[in-house]
Amino acid sequence: MNLSLVRKTFFFFSFICWQQSYADIPTILADRTRLIVDDNGSKKRGGKVSIEFPDNVKLRAQAGQWRRAEASSNIWRSTWDGKGHVPVAAYHGFRVKNLVVEVTFRFGENTKPWHHQCFRIAADYRPNITGHILSAWANTDNDFIETGLLLQHIRKTPDKTILEDLLFDRQLLQLEPFEWHTALLEIVDDEALFCLDGKFGYAQAEQIRMPKNLVSIQTGGTWYEIKRVRIWEATLNPEWSERKASILSNRNPFTPHVHHYVKPD
Repeated sequence: MNLSLVRKTFFFFSFICWQQSYADIPTILADRTRLIVDDNGSKKRGGKVSIEFPDNVKLRAQAGQWRRAEASSNIWRSTWDGKGHVPVAAYHGFRVKNLVVEVTFRFGENTKPWHHQCFRIAADYRPNITGHILSAWANTDNDFIETGLLLQHIRKTPDKTILEDLLFDRQLLQLEPFEWHTALLEIVDDEALFCLDGKFGYAQAEQIRMPKNLVSIQTGGTWYEIKRVRIWEATLNPEWSERKASILSNRNPFTPHVHHYVKPD
């Protein structure tokens, strides 16, 4: 293997994952096709408000508190008082197999006992599946799950009994507060790639093939600000098979396994 080419490929894709602009960040596994939703924050949200986008796509953000970061800003800040579910923004009203999700966000320091810094993008198939086809986690210090960059599949009964819990990948990741980060989740067929701050999480499993009709953004316990969310339908990038080995070689080795996380006392 040409190590020089591998290094150049890695640094190139680390750079494109780090970019923080409204221009399309280049994808790696997928090619974007139809734009499902472009949420630039211009519409009100929070509480019982249901936002409508074209083609009957809707957003609900009932968990947590959602307010504009400033009166004239389209940036929405989520906060949490330590009670009930942490803030979640859920986009639904579509059905696709392959997708790309891009979220630009930042967060604050932990200043309360119940604060933690944790961010997640989840793809679901409701109500057929209780749980998440794929959860892409960027967890700094939430003891609900392991820290780091994680890819997880979890399926439950309606009463929350776990039927299947799989951890596909775990990579080291440390996000800094107050800085803008852009997360990119790509799902095509049975593969998924999660890119954040130059780090990559990768998964390949039959469970990922399931249809997706909901994408949710979950924040941590401290304040989080979301600048923009975009979701596209996708196809396979024809260059993926050629680039795959060199890109994935820069991850820490990880063997997917049944998830047995035990929350610390």
